[in-house]
Amino acid sequence: MKIKRTKIYKIFLSCLLVVMAMMIMSGCESKKDKLKEGEIYLYYTDKNRTELKSVIYKPKEDETIKIVGEVLEEMNTTSKELNVVTAKPEEVMILDYELTDNLLEIDFDNDYLEMGKVKELLCRSAIVLTVTQIEGVEFVMFTINGEPLTNSDNNVIGTMKATDFVDTVESNINTYEKVEIELYFADKSGKTLTPVVYEGIRQQNTSLEKLIVEKLIEGPSSSEYIRTIPSGVKLLSVLTKDGICYVNFGSSFLTETSDVSAEIELYSIVNSLSELNYINKVQISVNGVTNEKLRGEISLEVPLTRNLDLVK
Repeated sequence: MKIKRTKIYKIFLSCLLVVMAMMIMSGCESKKDKLKEGEIYLYYTDKNRTELKSVIYKPKEDETIKIVGEVLEEMNTTSKELNVVTAKPEEVMILDYELTDNLLEIDFDNDYLEMGKVKELLCRSAIVLTVTQIEGVEFVMFTINGEPLTNSDNNVIGTMKATDFVDTVESNINTYEKVEIELYFADKSGKTLTPVVYEGIRQQNTSLEKLIVEKLIEGPSSSEYIRTIPSGVKLLSVLTKDGICYVNFGSSFLTETSDVSAEIELYSIVNSLSELNYINKVQISVNGVTNEKLRGEISLEVPLTRNLDLVK
């Protein structure tokens, strides 16, 4: 029966991937023929924030700058349509906007910089694609508290136009693949680690390392195992270079209580990540600092290697 269930699960995942691919291809079909005079598309995202969705809207104002304000306000309200939410998170505030010739400059507060890469790109795409439909607006520039928005390489993004985001509209921003990873949770005694296979689907822009740590924080799905990392722990970043995986947690990693020992908690992370064949060691830090001790017991100063003595 176990073999049959595994086969059925794999068939289900394959079918799900096919369905998702079909949804991606049809998610943002051209709707230009449906627009009536004076109407534009307001761009939102689906609830999973993986692709853009458009809703037809007819502005009530008649002056360009007033239409801009009306449209930005309307985009900040979740549409009543199913599976559609605002592309701009509520906590991100628009401080000001100004139209000079055909360039619209929109100034955001610092919370804009807290968005993840995918969420930020979707937000930027939605706004640019929406406002450039307004007559008199051809280009858009984003600023943060008056300073130009930059990319991850600290290069100024500069002016943007609708054609810059064609790929975002025509396809899902994330692609998916089936994954199988091994996670180490504690057994019921809480004194030893047990490998548990996780099978699922991941977005390809999410690294396996990040997925592993996130799943450890999420905890086991079965009551046969005990979580090793408290649910309140925040993962700040994770990356791998030269065989060492650098995992950076927030301060909650040191303050949140756990039902297992510090050794079990640490090596659930190290052993799980070391299952990836390109990771030899794991360096754990807290807010970027390694001169800490977990619960005053184990130093985080040096990278740790897999410990199979703790595995049941």
